[in-house]
Amino acid sequence: MAGVFDRGAPSYDRTGVDFFGPMGRELVRRAGLRPGERVLDVGCGRGAVLLPAADAVGPTGRVVGIDLAPTMVELTRADVAAAGLSQVRVEVADAEAPPLPEASFDAVLAGLVVFMLPAPLDALRAYRRLLRPGGRLGFSTFAAHDARFDEALRTLAQHLPEEHRRPPTADREPLFGTAESVAALVDAAGFQQVTVDEVPFESRFRDVDHWTAWAWSHGARALLERIPADRLPAALADAAQVLAPAGGDLVLGTTVRFACGVAAPAPSDS
Repeated sequence: MAGVFDRGAPSYDRTGVDFFGPMGRELVRRAGLRPGERVLDVGCGRGAVLLPAADAVGPTGRVVGIDLAPTMVELTRADVAAAGLSQVRVEVADAEAPPLPEASFDAVLAGLVVFMLPAPLDALRAYRRLLRPGGRLGFSTFAAHDARFDEALRTLAQHLPEEHRRPPTADREPLFGTAESVAALVDAAGFQQVTVDEVPFESRFRDVDHWTAWAWSHGARALLERIPADRLPAALADAAQVLAPAGGDLVLGTTVRFACGVAAPAPSDS
């Protein structure tokens, strides 16, 4: 998955679709960041959370962004330097086990990344250890995609070679399937005052070609890359019929869950 995002990094969140930006700004707003605070942004991508967090803590604060995709980090570093944000540092690191000092952050944020990790509970417990007493956790996950988006991905998958087709799995559903399960996960990681809220967003595309360029820029790329080149035009044509059978512009809705909590004063991993 890190390789997928590394290859997509040059266009990630740079296709003219207002998708990750509004979600990142909402996560920062819910975290209640204050000037001078120290913040870790896990899975920082191209800065959807990182940049508004830097604005919130100001020049007296400190924001560290980590990502496992080296190209993503390289490009985001350049963006940070161009913006003159001396309070921001971006490094290559594993989102599941950030190699950073314990009790060194006032807030740990993770935008649309925790659900992709092999051991999300272990990751959340690692974030708790990085927080100072009373420090805040905030992360986002997908609650629901537009039905047309889900159907478009299923349509694309029908063009995969038989040996590349993967049966549906529900491995993550017990953890991320509902607001209640997400709240239970945060509680199990050692956080108090847990809240989980669902917020709808809309994303606008000029046409299906614009949607396709956007799909290549993020996690959907993992599916597109597995479709043989000679099958890809037909696959995309079939997906276009699902997304916008009459052509023209396209509006898709996405519902995102925002989970927040405060580090317990005397946590236990047992």
